Amino acid sequence: MSARPVPALSDLSVTEFLTLSRVGFLPHGLVVGSSVYEADTSATAGTVSLWNLFFGNAQSAVRVKTGEVVALSDAVRAARALAIGRMQAQAVQLGAEGVVGVRLNVEHHLWRGGHQVAKFVAMGTAVGFDREHGPSEFAHAPPLRLANGAPFMSDLSGQDFVALMRAGYRPVTVASGTCVYQLDPQGVQRYRGQNAEIGEYTGAFFDARETAMARLQQDLFAAWPPGHPDAPTGIVGMTVSEEAHRPQTVQGRMSTFSAAAPIVEFTAVGTAIAPLAPGDPRISPQRPKPRIVVPLDR
Repeated sequence: MSARPVPALSDLSVTEFLTLSRVGFLPHGLVVGSSVYEADTSATAGTVSLWNLFFGNAQSAVRVKTGEVVALSDAVRAARALAIGRMQAQAVQLGAEGVVGVRLNVEHHLWRGGHQVAKFVAMGTAVGFDREHGPSEFAHAPPLRLANGAPFMSDLSGQDFVALMRAGYRPVTVASGTCVYQLDPQGVQRYRGQNAEIGEYTGAFFDARETAMARLQQDLFAAWPPGHPDAPTGIVGMTVSEEAHRPQTVQGRMSTFSAAAPIVEFTAVGTAIAPLAPGDPRISPQRPKPRIVVPLDR
């Protein structure tokens, strides 16, 4: 008796699934990579004012310097590389050409003993071209795997993925850059009662955002420099998100990196793309026209 085939898991919506299947791409399974990384943030701990601690406002007892928490930024960067690499390795085991709908998520935790931990999770759906169910005109199209045989990765939707190929491009990888910044809460004290811009905070937000985007490009083009077969020609679907973290405590102990200080994390994410091979049948004879889509569920 032959074994019953196991259905492939997928987090694609029905619309995404149907869109991909129309061009012959079917899910191979859900792939997940994760990494839990500890960051040594002792060098960015705040200084304590004993006068304020015992005789003044306890909330202002700790003074921190506005600037990047380099150890935490580096921890997120390293955890991201491990998580994405493990997700990609799962896609290889499934025989997939790539991973679509990639989602990246990072969490920060303070564990007992003062361990500042970053948890990074990468998730997506591994897909591959099915010659039996795909359009006959695409049967001899070259695979979308990278030059080294690794699966591509994309955070684009199914519709955008198909539109990208019809326009003559293919996804290469999900590019990401992160910058974690801490802000000195005492820096706003002199603005109390005024209607004025807090220049220190404005500058910090600008620096953190620009640093995150610069690191995205730095890591991307270090891996795929000009002249490489998969050298990106651009980044699409670019988003820059901001997440604020409140000071964390474990049994009354304040986190070493966020001692009463707001923590802001900027993350830049996008999909790097490269041209399809000349003559690829998936390239539309006429360049696709943009369409205005109005979501009905918002």
